[in-house]
Amino acid sequence: MRLILLFFATFLFANEKLLIAKFSDLKPYYYNHQIVKLHLDIISAKDGKIELFDDYNRSYEVRDDNGYFADISFKLEDRFPSFSIKLSEENQTLDKIDLKIDSKIKYLYPPKGFCGILAEGIKITDMILANYDENSNIVYWTITTKNGNTEDFKLGLENEKLYFLDKNNSYSSYSYSAIVPSDKRNFKFNYFNLNTEKYIPINFSIELKNETISTQTDIKPMTKSNIYIINTLLGIITILWIVLFIYRKKIIYIILVIISILSLVFFNLPKKEIILKEGTQVHVLPFRQSTIFLVLGMDTKVKVLEEKNGYKKIEFNKYIGWVKDE
Repeated sequence: MRLILLFFATFLFANEKLLIAKFSDLKPYYYNHQIVKLHLDIISAKDGKIELFDDYNRSYEVRDDNGYFADISFKLEDRFPSFSIKLSEENQTLDKIDLKIDSKIKYLYPPKGFCGILAEGIKITDMILANYDENSNIVYWTITTKNGNTEDFKLGLENEKLYFLDKNNSYSSYSYSAIVPSDKRNFKFNYFNLNTEKYIPINFSIELKNETISTQTDIKPMTKSNIYIINTLLGIITILWIVLFIYRKKIIYIILVIISILSLVFFNLPKKEIILKEGTQVHVLPFRQSTIFLVLGMDTKVKVLEEKNGYKKIEFNKYIGWVKDE
């Protein structure tokens, strides 16, 4: 490819053109909403600053490694962007060329259950199903795609939300959450695989098991009735230890009385309050890969329940979650 470019460059440079560029891996067609990745080779007859941008005002990095090139990535939205390459020196434009993509755009007519994703692969991890109210559960999972439009994932469930987690080379990950009926355990949808050019079904189940139920206490706080029950039980236990000490005169019962009283005091201590800034991500569990179930839309006052692994466990607006200790 570089030899071909050099041949054309010799002809063009003889006609006082300083730049020549060509896409090296164009396909005859792409699908609408697909993540398009292209490699652009650039040859310049003169040293200077080379800039690459498109008609959406997006700029792209031009690198120099035995020749200038750029790796371009964009989501196809009904039309291909047009590209411009500018060569300049000391704020003076020496040359500028425009590039257009002549490939065709194909449109999908997806079957029922299409989640909106076109990708080379998809993976669902970190699945959690927890109680939300008497009639509903809340479901979380992490969705990762290879060269996919992960941000378009949608199942049409109640109050579904998608939050960006990470992007690494060809892979992008988002956290998904939605409200589902309390008896729903199975989830199925399909996506369009760009390698096979076929719709691939995804089908999995999430059970409300013991380990999932324990996570509910990290999502929904104790109610006032629960607090009253715990205080009553601690009070009864304290009285029991006192009565046993009176009748048996053993020091162990005094120790147990002290422990019970300290537990009552600690449990009823007022919680520390802090202000979290708008945009703070609230996690289900105290680690980085944990599902994000909420992003604060404004500065919010919260109660701090405990600290663990560099995270704070906080309570606010009928929810409990974890935020990074920053």
